[in-house]
Amino acid sequence: MASAQPLSNSNGKVPAEVAKLEEQIEKLSAELAELSRTARDYGATRGEKLAEQAQELRAELADRSAKAAEIARERFLDAEGAVEDRVRANPMAALGVAAGVGFLAALLMKR
Repeated sequence: MASAQPLSNSNGKVPAEVAKLEEQIEKLSAELAELSRTARDYGATRGEKLAEQAQELRAELADRSAKAAEIARERFLDAEGAVEDRVRANPMAALGVAAGVGFLAALLMKR
């Protein structure tokens, strides 16, 4: 352990140098504390910005997904209408296609 006794020198330079070192250490401590606060503030600000960007991206993806689902729904309804129109126009052909698909499904289920 270091003793708390002041260092002495015949010319008095050591205590003056120790005082300068203590002053520099205090300045460095203050600068380090300020740097720490700055880094913490930067991190908090950056985190908030990233959270905002993530929220915006989530909202954009939700909007795009809703639009894609609506387009798919419209296309399905169009296809359904087209199939219904063809069945009404050619009921015997539709019945034959349905029977053929049923027969193939039965064959595949046997295996």
